[in-house]
Amino acid sequence: MTMHNPDHCLFAVPKKGRLHEKVTAMLKGAGVEYHREPRLDIALCKDLDMTMVFLPASDISKYVGEGNVDIGVTGIDIVEEQGVEVERVMDLGFGKCRLCVQAPVASKITDVTTLAGKRIVTSFPSLTKKFFDPLDKEKGVTTNIQFVSGSVEAACGLGLADAVVDLVETGTTMKAAGLEVVGTVLETEVSCYCLF
Repeated sequence: MTMHNPDHCLFAVPKKGRLHEKVTAMLKGAGVEYHREPRLDIALCKDLDMTMVFLPASDISKYVGEGNVDIGVTGIDIVEEQGVEVERVMDLGFGKCRLCVQAPVASKITDVTTLAGKRIVTSFPSLTKKFFDPLDKEKGVTTNIQFVSGSVEAACGLGLADAVVDLVETGTTMKAAGLEVVGTVLETEVSCYCLF
């Protein structure tokens, strides 16, 4: 069993997926060596006073913000959605995408303000509410924002939403679902964070 040395820097990185692969490749390229035992989410670094902690990307900003880890790597979108107060130390140059309002192509919506008061499905309810609140106030309506944890792009096709707010990197998934961008909520990428 790997134990954390309290004198080591705790460095949180995504535990799986594309971000995990890119971050671990970046660390390897920087000469950071560690051995991670199967099914363990902690690993001591060789020749560095640093302990790697492998967490879901969506939890990293919370661990950094509460001081449970010293530094962490996650997306700007996650930090902004959670409203965690952390310091952005460095953008890492990958994972660049946009959080966008997307509507069915067939609806021919070109003005995002026409979606105020409508049904919006997203995995980012806080950022979506922040985006639509001024539009709602201007029009005297309340946008119905519903949370789903995945497959957001299917919501319009299934009749659950008039539009969605989701991440767009290449646009392939969006186009396959018959959607198009009608507004941008946030530009995002993977960054390194620490506590203020």
